[in-house]
Amino acid sequence: LSYGIAPVLVAFCRRKSTRLTAVVGGLVMALAMLFASFANELHQVVISYGFMFGIGCGMVRETSVLMVSQYFKRKRQNVEIIASMGAGLGLTMFTNLLNELITAVGWRHGLQAISAMLASLFFIGMFYRSASLYHPQRRAILHLKDMSKKKGKDKNKIENKPPYFDFTTLRLKSLQVILLCTSLSSFGAYSPIIYFVPMAVAEGLGDRAIMLQTFMGLGMTAGSIGFGCIVVSRSKQCVISRQYLLQTSIFGI
Repeated sequence: LSYGIAPVLVAFCRRKSTRLTAVVGGLVMALAMLFASFANELHQVVISYGFMFGIGCGMVRETSVLMVSQYFKRKRQNVEIIASMGAGLGLTMFTNLLNELITAVGWRHGLQAISAMLASLFFIGMFYRSASLYHPQRRAILHLKDMSKKKGKDKNKIENKPPYFDFTTLRLKSLQVILLCTSLSSFGAYSPIIYFVPMAVAEGLGDRAIMLQTFMGLGMTAGSIGFGCIVVSRSKQCVISRQYLLQTSIFGI
């Protein structure tokens, strides 16, 4: 769900406010986790944790990606490596944190403690500011805008706002192949995260299943660093096409 609503969220952020989307997303995530802690029926968990939390997670994730793209132009690849490490580190940390909280205070109070942590995303989103505010020629740009308004050039001018949805790029066959490969490889990428622990518990591993998921998170972190450095590096002695690197990663999944 969080990935499915990504185009709508990006279109909204382009026309409205990225900060507002991040703040609302952090609030929705915290409230969804809090509502899930009071659930007594399965459908209540599905609505709160499945739908509401997924929407809030998508809002927070997409706004963070947009802010990274605004502030980092030249070194964006290096920043993306650091950002991609967050999935593995989060899996490692929250797996053990949830296990300790649920064991110590029960699953209801454990989810309430997690919701208190997620409330920090609400305040972090308030610090999102457009990168144009720190442009070295910001005063000159504002001066030109004011001059154009005084001359009346913008009175009868149609607002040049980007469309909410632009499907022209979907006509490219290469992009269609990439989307198809990404959707298929995502089954292999996310299935172990969902089914690894239940299958390990069913096999009788017990508490050691948590350690397996911890090592999985560490492996994701190490893979993000190692594979990211290979992609970013521009060595003259060893040149590997990024197409082959992508094929190797999909084959590994």
